Amino acid sequence: MKVVKKILRQREIGILAPLLLLWLITYFANHAFFSVTNMVSLFRNVSITLLGVIGATFVFSCGMMDLSAGSLYGLAGMIAAICMKDYGMPVPVSILLALIVGALFGMLNGVIVNTLDIPAFIATLGTNYIARGAVNVISLGKAYTGFPDSFNNLGGLGLFGIPWSVYIALVLAVAAALVLKYTIYGRSLLAVGGNAETARTCGIPIRRVRNIAFVIMAVLCSMSGILATARLETAQATAGTGWEMTVVAAAIIGGVSMYGGSASVLGAAIGTAIMETLTISMTMLKVNPYWQRVVVGVVIVLAVGMDTYQRKKLSGGKG
Repeated sequence: MKVVKKILRQREIGILAPLLLLWLITYFANHAFFSVTNMVSLFRNVSITLLGVIGATFVFSCGMMDLSAGSLYGLAGMIAAICMKDYGMPVPVSILLALIVGALFGMLNGVIVNTLDIPAFIATLGTNYIARGAVNVISLGKAYTGFPDSFNNLGGLGLFGIPWSVYIALVLAVAAALVLKYTIYGRSLLAVGGNAETARTCGIPIRRVRNIAFVIMAVLCSMSGILATARLETAQATAGTGWEMTVVAAAIIGGVSMYGGSASVLGAAIGTAIMETLTISMTMLKVNPYWQRVVVGVVIVLAVGMDTYQRKKLSGGKG
């Protein structure tokens, strides 16, 4: 009983219940929801988005914001595609170059925010436009297809019929959880997000901590874009448009405070599952696509409002 009570006290239980309820409602409305095909599709979507949400977890933890996720998603997929198709580069080299470009954008975000003291919201909004413009410039707006099978297989099924992206996301999620909980960097990250001045007094290199978080975010978002490109077997200039909002909402729903100092990788995973389930559920229930955007917008507002309320409550109603 003590173990059960301890489990029930975990904050992730509070967001797991809505997810299970959403699954049940969708199932009763459309019994095909729990079909093998649909579950594979759901978990594949969750795994790809989760990589970006893990990145957002690191950035939010130190009190920062990154709105360049969607453009980096699209840019990485396009760079990998062009390297393979136009320059005939091997798949591993193409993927590595795409990740390096993503890391450079993460470093750029860190420099703009920490060196030039430009607010993260404005800085990453700017790099979001830069990256999106870069996608259009290098692709000239055209789509790329016909990639090597070794690349396309990354987006396919692996051992036991489970998508490779699920294995990748699971490994990185466990690694992220361990870093946040047991490493000096993880504790420094949360300390900076909790109170930057106190962290500075304790000798924590705030700029370095934030810079690393931005790079992690950029690399993981780039990896998401590469996996999505492999899954769809096509790279498009519009890929990832608006994806950053899904990432932000999923992280906040999962209990990651956008004001910093609080993070849960497990919660982020559940939040991601909720956002992706909403998309699939509304499609299966034949909800008008325009209304789907309205619903997602409402969820984002509610998630941010809930985070703000909890922050004010913890600070005694001030803020």
